[in-house]
Amino acid sequence: VFNLTVKPFAKDDKQLQTPDSGFEINPARLRKQVIYFTVTAQIVNLALEIVVPYLQRKGFAKFKEMKSKRAAKNGTASAPPDDHPEEKAFLTRVRNEAELGEYDVTTDLREMCIQFGYLSLFSVVWPLVAVSFIINNWIELRSDAIKICVEMQRPTPWRADTIGPWLDSLGFLTWLGSISTAALVYLFSGDGLGPSGTPTDIKGWGLLLTIFFSEHIYLIVRLAVRTVISKMDSPGLQKERAERFLVRK
Repeated sequence: VFNLTVKPFAKDDKQLQTPDSGFEINPARLRKQVIYFTVTAQIVNLALEIVVPYLQRKGFAKFKEMKSKRAAKNGTASAPPDDHPEEKAFLTRVRNEAELGEYDVTTDLREMCIQFGYLSLFSVVWPLVAVSFIINNWIELRSDAIKICVEMQRPTPWRADTIGPWLDSLGFLTWLGSISTAALVYLFSGDGLGPSGTPTDIKGWGLLLTIFFSEHIYLIVRLAVRTVISKMDSPGLQKERAERFLVRK
C-alpha cells in the first residue's frame, strides 16, 4: 500500500525502500507521546466537553429562534403557552432546561480513571505529568461546575458511600503502575540504551527480576497502609462505639 501510494511521487526505486534500522529504544518518542496524552489531549478534551456543546446549544437556539420568526411571518406559528404572569419566567427556564442533556457522573469518573492510569503507568517517562494533571484538574473542577449548572439538566443528588467499582479500577491501575514503572526504568536506563549501553544487552531475567521486586514492594507498602488505616478510628466510629458502650451499661 505504501509503495502504490508513494510511487507516483518517487524519483527512483531507492525512495520506495524503507530503512532497516532494527530494534531501537527511543525515549524521546515515548516522552513526546506522553506529553501529548497529558497536555494536548487534555486541552482538546476540555474544548470538546465545554466549548463545543456551548456552541452547539447557542447555534440550535439561534436556529430555533429564526425558525419561529419565519413561522410567525408565514402565519403558521403555534400558539404560545398560556402561562400565569408570576410563573412565566420559571416555566420558561424549566422548558429550556428540559431540552438540555442529562448529566452522567460515570463520564467524569471514567475520565479521572484514565488520567490516573496515565499518571501511574507513564509518569516515570515525564516527571511533569503530575503537575500537568494538577493544573488540568483545577480547570476541570470549575469547568464541570459550569457544565452542570449551564449545559446539563439539574442532576438529582444521590447519596453514595463510595464510587463503587471505580475503586477496583484505581487499585488495578496502581498495581499495574508498579510493574510498568519498574519495566520502563530498566528499559530506559543508560540514556535509553539498556543497562550496558546497547539494546541487545537488556536481559529478560533482569527485567523480570526488576518487575518482581517492584511489585512486591508495592504489595508490602499497600498492606502496611491498610493496617495503619484500619487502626485509626474516625470520629463517626468513635461516637458509634461510645453509644454502644452506653447501651451495654
